[in-house]
Amino acid sequence: MLKIVEREAVTVHGWLTTLQPSNSPEELAEMSKQKMRAKEEYASKIEGELLAVNAVIDGDQCYLIGDTETAETRPSEFELPAGTYACFDLSYTDQVELDQLIGQSYGELMQNEAYQIAGNFNLEEYTSVGKLSFYTPVKKKAQ
Repeated sequence: MLKIVEREAVTVHGWLTTLQPSNSPEELAEMSKQKMRAKEEYASKIEGELLAVNAVIDGDQCYLIGDTETAETRPSEFELPAGTYACFDLSYTDQVELDQLIGQSYGELMQNEAYQIAGNFNLEEYTSVGKLSFYTPVKKKAQ
């Protein structure tokens, strides 16, 4: 279910993976596998709340695993600006299902009469096993 929320700016510090598109019918599943590998590699290094940012950076689809703690051992960061975000609370059993739910969330947002997508990034905020809050920046549509 879509909620519209105001978020303060936050910087996610962590490890960046550039996702490789496969240009095949299985592209979503392949991207999901790449995200899962990144989580498996880096999530154990996170002590606080696990965050993941999907973003287009310099033309590449990237996935950043981290949290808001600054540490010299974290080579990458992504600044999420303050502003209005669409929020979806999602429950999932695996990465492929999660990515399908995120796709459905975007579909719901594209059909929204009041708001439209306003950025090329989103935030996955993991709240417990199999649950997360998914945020993407939005702005009001011109009336």
